[in-house]
Amino acid sequence: MPAITYLGSLTFAVIFCLSTLIINNDMLHQFAISTIISLTLGASITQIIKKKANRTRPFLLLEDLYIKKIGIDDYSFPSGHTCAAFSIATMSGLYFPFLSIYVIPLSSLVGISRMYLGVHYPTDVVIGMLIGAISSFITFNLLLLI
Repeated sequence: MPAITYLGSLTFAVIFCLSTLIINNDMLHQFAISTIISLTLGASITQIIKKKANRTRPFLLLEDLYIKKIGIDDYSFPSGHTCAAFSIATMSGLYFPFLSIYVIPLSSLVGISRMYLGVHYPTDVVIGMLIGAISSFITFNLLLLI
C-alpha cells in the first residue's frame, strides 16, 4: 500500500507532468498544462479546507491501529493524495477516454491505500476524489473556451 499511496504524491505528480511536457506532441503538452492547472486548483482547495477543518488523522485517535509511517502533513480532511490522483485520472480520461478503465480504478486504490495506512477517514477520501475530479472538469471545460 505505501507504493500505491505515492501515486498521489507531489513527487509523482511533478514527474508525471514533466514527462508529458518533454514529449514532442502538442496534444500531450496541452494535456500536461491542463493537468498542472487542475492539480494546482485541487491542491489549493484541499489545503484551504484542511486548515479550516483541522481534522486529526485516524492513527492519532484510534487505538491498536497498525500503520506504516509515511510522510504526512498535520491534518486529515480532505485527502490531498486522493485529490491529486483523481485530478490526474480525470484529466487523463477527458483527454484519452480509452484510459479511463485503467486510471479511475488506480486512483481509487490511492484513496483506499490512504485509509489502509491509517492517515485518512473514508470521508476524507471521498471529498478528495470529488475535489480532484471537479478540478479537472472545470479546468478542461474552461480551457475549451479559450
